[in-house]
Amino acid sequence: MTDVLEFFVPIHARDLEDLEKTGINQYHISEPCEFDIHPRQQLDDLTRIFDCLHREKSPTSLFSKPEIFTALFSYIKAIESPETNQTVTKHARHKICHEVSERLKKLLQICLTYLKKKTDGGVSDALLICLRSTVKMYVFILCNILLSSVPMPEEDENLSYSSQRSTRRRKRTRSEQDTGIGEDCSGVDQDGRELALTALIDVCSPDLFTLWGGKIEETMLNLILRMVLHMITQKSNVQNDAQSVSGALAVLLLRVCDHIMAHGSVEPRDFIMPMIELALKTEFASQFLTRFVSEAESGDISNDSTTNIVTVLVEGMAVAALHDVSGDAGAAKNMALFFSEVAKRCVSITVRMADVIVQTIHSENYEIRKSVITCITEMVIQRYTGPMRSTDDEEETKDKYLSEILFRIMDCNPFVRNHTIHMWGRLVEARAIPKRFHLAVTNAILGRLEDRNHLVRDSALQVIACILRKNWFGQVLNSCLVRDKLEESRITAARMFDSDDIFRKGLDKLRSKCRPVEVETNGFFCESEENATASFQLSDEQSSMINRLIFYEKALEFAELIKKALCHATMLLDSRTERDAIEAIKLIVACNEYHIEGSEKAFLRVLVMIFEGEIKIQCAVRDAFVEVVFTAFAKTSASSLMRNMASAHKLIGFLRGATEGDVSAVDRIFDLMKCNPSFSRLLSGQFMDAVWSIAEGSMDHDVSPTDRRTAMRLFSLLCKHDWRELCARKESIVEFLRSDAIKDNVLLAYCLKSLESEYQNPHYQPIPVRVEPREHVILEQLVIHLCRRTSKISSWLMLADAAVNAIHSLCESPALVYTYVLDYIVRRIETEPNSLTQLFFLLGRTAIKQLVAVDSAERQQLKRLDAEVMSQKPLNDINSNSNADVMHKELGIGSHEYKRHAIQELAQRRKNAIMSEGSVWYRYSKYVVAACREKSEHFGEKALERVCAVMALSELMVISESFCEQNLNLLFAIVSEKRESWVVKTNAVIALGDLACVHPNLLAPHLKVPTTGFFRLLNDDDLRVRAVTIQVCSHLVLGEMLRIRDHLYTIVKLVADPDETIANNAIAFVQNLAMKEKEKTGNLIPPLVAQLSQSIPPDRFQLAMRSLLERVEGDKPTESLIERLCLRFEPYSERSKRKLQMARNLAFCLHELTYSTERSIKKITSEACYQQYKQWLRDEVVLDYFKNIAGKAKRVGQRVGNERRDKAAIEEWELRMQADSCSLEAGYEETRSVASDGEREETETVP
Repeated sequence: MTDVLEFFVPIHARDLEDLEKTGINQYHISEPCEFDIHPRQQLDDLTRIFDCLHREKSPTSLFSKPEIFTALFSYIKAIESPETNQTVTKHARHKICHEVSERLKKLLQICLTYLKKKTDGGVSDALLICLRSTVKMYVFILCNILLSSVPMPEEDENLSYSSQRSTRRRKRTRSEQDTGIGEDCSGVDQDGRELALTALIDVCSPDLFTLWGGKIEETMLNLILRMVLHMITQKSNVQNDAQSVSGALAVLLLRVCDHIMAHGSVEPRDFIMPMIELALKTEFASQFLTRFVSEAESGDISNDSTTNIVTVLVEGMAVAALHDVSGDAGAAKNMALFFSEVAKRCVSITVRMADVIVQTIHSENYEIRKSVITCITEMVIQRYTGPMRSTDDEEETKDKYLSEILFRIMDCNPFVRNHTIHMWGRLVEARAIPKRFHLAVTNAILGRLEDRNHLVRDSALQVIACILRKNWFGQVLNSCLVRDKLEESRITAARMFDSDDIFRKGLDKLRSKCRPVEVETNGFFCESEENATASFQLSDEQSSMINRLIFYEKALEFAELIKKALCHATMLLDSRTERDAIEAIKLIVACNEYHIEGSEKAFLRVLVMIFEGEIKIQCAVRDAFVEVVFTAFAKTSASSLMRNMASAHKLIGFLRGATEGDVSAVDRIFDLMKCNPSFSRLLSGQFMDAVWSIAEGSMDHDVSPTDRRTAMRLFSLLCKHDWRELCARKESIVEFLRSDAIKDNVLLAYCLKSLESEYQNPHYQPIPVRVEPREHVILEQLVIHLCRRTSKISSWLMLADAAVNAIHSLCESPALVYTYVLDYIVRRIETEPNSLTQLFFLLGRTAIKQLVAVDSAERQQLKRLDAEVMSQKPLNDINSNSNADVMHKELGIGSHEYKRHAIQELAQRRKNAIMSEGSVWYRYSKYVVAACREKSEHFGEKALERVCAVMALSELMVISESFCEQNLNLLFAIVSEKRESWVVKTNAVIALGDLACVHPNLLAPHLKVPTTGFFRLLNDDDLRVRAVTIQVCSHLVLGEMLRIRDHLYTIVKLVADPDETIANNAIAFVQNLAMKEKEKTGNLIPPLVAQLSQSIPPDRFQLAMRSLLERVEGDKPTESLIERLCLRFEPYSERSKRKLQMARNLAFCLHELTYSTERSIKKITSEACYQQYKQWLRDEVVLDYFKNIAGKAKRVGQRVGNERRDKAAIEEWELRMQADSCSLEAGYEETRSVASDGEREETETVP
């Protein structure tokens, strides 16, 4: 075997058959072989071949038996040459890979065992050639299999019936065909690839150095390298569950690199360039290189050559990131992925190559800058943070990096700003920010709350909340408290020093340590600074006190910054971006947790957002409420009773100065919490016990009356949502009502309101008619509080309202109780000064409640009737042919409609009976009318009596149409009286709104003239009256209950009201009107322009009209509106300011329209319209508006290529306007000069 020809790996498989390329001294295949095995027979053929190999005892049988290798070579040749008659199937490739990998591993074990035995020498050269050649044969087969691509389904097994059927199906994309489960392009499964790569790694092992004679053959290394580069471009080898394959590829590539570098024929840069090219093209290659770098840095593989390769790789990637990715978003993203993953997986390389990586932060591509910021963040967290990282050089480096990413908060790209802020959030979470950067970071991120990009704003809100929760100054950051501590520390510190100069120097010395470390470049400066600071020494006590002073200074500055952030968050609650509002809510919750000034007010602002339409906003408000009220105390180790008591006090503190809207918001939040089981448990019995104990004063006798009122109101809301808890505490509530010690009417009112919720119990039995008040404990208390004398009439009104509501809900026939109470009060009118006020209030309120009771009974009866009909419908359908049913239908007797009509008629009679002769309300209405006819001065100090009389009058007018007709003029007379109080007027305005809905025909004559009646109140001298009037008008107009199209300007002109609230209400009305009257908006605009031009200033006119003009859509409405607006231009007049302002406003309206179609341009440039505004083009403002119309039209609209089809017509119109404006101005100046010359001549001829 001395003349054995060694096998050398060819560049191409077919070269083995070409003697000229292999040479006579190398292994070659003497006879050409053709692959003609049918796809169905390939597995059987391969089984036969590998069985032959298995039967051979020699491990080198593949080399020693050329016929076996020739058979396998035919498969490799067929794979390399797709033009062959038969293709190699996926199953055949799979089998070859598995079998060859297993035999290669066994062969390598044999080689290793043999070489270990022959360490002292005596190795047979011929045997080494056989072993080496066999190994290279196996490597040759494996690499070519893994380099191949599986054929298309229609090419694979093209003669099989299943393949013929598949051609009729939809063609799959290449990505669907490439891989099955765990397969790559070669068709080999993941286990097979892993097995092959493991075998190839063993081939490159240093233990087999003797086998290769010092160096591995370059052609084999190149083949393995080609295979690795091919595999790393495939997702199935890098991502998902292919981590084992990816790791094996990385190790194999490192081994190959080591051997190639050992040859010395290739420079590291030339070796690395193909990898960088792949990384630029594919994400998978970039992700693999991060694994490659991580493996290269591991201890068992790392050496000088791998270190050089990694260094060159990082440098090459940095150069590519700076120069090769501009304009290529995909390549930039791949580069960014590499740097980010390397920093996360192997920060030591990032630190070593920091100078190279950090310079790429100046790249034009924002993805690269983001990745460098990630690298800096990982270095700071993993390398420069911790108890052992405190050397001066490290602190200086850390400050340099932090300063760099601090500057990037102001990057020109919003995505970089957003990413930078997120990275600062990571640094805050990891507590990697030194104290000298605390305030600088907070201030920089605070500035981003005004960023134009909503992603940046949201990130800033998140990070500020994180900074607050990880703050360095304590749990209570109230500015007032911190300021007091600061002053106290300043006074104490000043006493410890002999002079103020020493105190200031010591303070400056320690303050300098709170600033980032700066690079010292000037030796003289450093020396002078050291001499200045060494002139005196501070004692430990002095240093401690100054440090404390500096701490409070920084704490106060930090508290002020968070206070500013809170203001920004409060403003962002009104943002149109949903995410802004949600993140702002979270920051407000965090501010409330740390007692920032203004956080309670901001939290109340959050609560009312529960009425927003978006469900995400409602859930965010609910979660914020739970976090502040309940979760904040759940972390403590106190008992559940104490936690619930703390939650109750917290909520009462919020509602102490709350408005009705805030309380309604809490009610709505309770409703949402009850709908969610995870939150409903928080409203437990213990929580209600805590609230009740505060309300009744049993837990803490020092609770203020205001807190007790708030607690009782809160208890009534809780009872509304859980009637079972109310029933469990019913006896305690009754005892509280019967107690003589309770004199607070407001407290009693809320207590009665809680009792009202008992009717929600489905098993509740109303108080029967036959029961006397004294026989029922609750009814007795209700009647007592309604009939008792009182000197605090204002608070009694609230108590009476709650009692009337409770009677309405709990009694079977509340009218009898109302009659008893009213008769009792009337009997003491002469003796009790406040009886008339009580009578008026109860008279109107009970009448309305009686009307509600009748209406509710009617709805329940109709609903019950409809349910009965639906349940009997199948039976009626079966008997539909009976004569009786036909007769019933014809005569209407017993039919469904007849019964409905009977119920409705009965209800109407009951409604009419409320104000019929003989009823208690009719009898006592004379007192109401008489009181309303009196002048307001007559009542003097009894202002509430006048208010209650007017309210009773309006409520009785709602009930009876005849009574309304009789007293409508009286109500308008009260409204028109200038000396009437604003309380009476506002209540009357609200009543007129109700009457307009109930009796529209009676109110119509009074709503036609814009200067009298209802509209006169829009110009009332009192601000509160105007505010209520516009709200009522807006509601009526938008609800189509009030049609004032001709007088719409009376409301719209209030956008110029000096009061901001009224102006905002008017603007909201215009916006809602524009949304509602979307199709008719064009009809509203022309008359409004004429009516508003002289009544409001131009800026407010534009604000009001812009909302209407935005709703004009479509060609026809726009074309019609253009024509109608042009017709409104009046003849030109230089002296008429009214005409000038009218022309400017018309031009503004034309400018705000959309000119995206040719029809709108044709209309405004038509001769008919042009002649209308031509004379006004001499005014610069009007001319500018029309020029802007032309410019806007050229930028948008229908285009052919890059230009509008009517661009020439637009430009011609633009030139015409410019020429006419100049000629008109010149002619006007000439006319003026001639006129002045004529006047001069006339004056000279006068004797």
